[in-house]
Amino acid sequence: MKELSSFPSVKFLTSSIATLAISLSSSQSATAATIALGFTKLTGVTGGSPATTAVFRAEISTSNFGDVTSIVIKDNSNRTGGSAGNVSGFDLDAIKLSYVAVNSAADVNAISALDLFDFSPTGTIFTPGTQRPPTAPELFGTTGGNINNAVATLGSFDANSTTNPRTMFGFVSLGDSGQVIFNLKRPISLENPLYFYIGEVGDNGEVATGEVIVSQPPSPVPEPSSLAAFSLAGIYLAVRYRRKNKSK
Repeated sequence: MKELSSFPSVKFLTSSIATLAISLSSSQSATAATIALGFTKLTGVTGGSPATTAVFRAEISTSNFGDVTSIVIKDNSNRTGGSAGNVSGFDLDAIKLSYVAVNSAADVNAISALDLFDFSPTGTIFTPGTQRPPTAPELFGTTGGNINNAVATLGSFDANSTTNPRTMFGFVSLGDSGQVIFNLKRPISLENPLYFYIGEVGDNGEVATGEVIVSQPPSPVPEPSSLAAFSLAGIYLAVRYRRKNKSK
């Protein structure tokens, strides 16, 4: 009879632990939202030698979501513009995030940038697109399927706008329908408008689309703190009940 009398406390204890686990996971869970970017082409060009990089700017406005965690760039050239082979698709010269808005491509290298990008394979997820014939082993600016930033130099608008293999430098080709996801070093809030700049090598009609991935706080259902408090109280009462019965 003593064993049976303790059975309800075991059920109560199990239920309380389960409720606690649910409440903690509810309080920690979050989702993400994707926001499309609209680009505006700046006047003039910039780059290395030859310097014919077109620069596009997108404004990332404040939102009701959380912080920006990643940025996605996708080739949207539809196999038109630019060249074939290892420079197929959008040729990305550089990317920059700044609180400063400029209208001229010649000014983009001079404005202050936020130190948020990790251009190593750890901070970039590259999905290469296809190449137009004649194909090459790898897209320019990549090594082993990853962006090689020693060649791409994505932190500076410095691309040599040429297909001469001896002087090509300073960019990465995404390939037709290719994309790259840049995971930021840390999330950044959208308390003020943020400006995102990308460069297209050659200014030859290739285009890209952009997206930002923004964290979305979890929904407040049900009150996690209240559930957790109730669960902890249940565990305490169940343990106390068992100890009391054992002492009889």
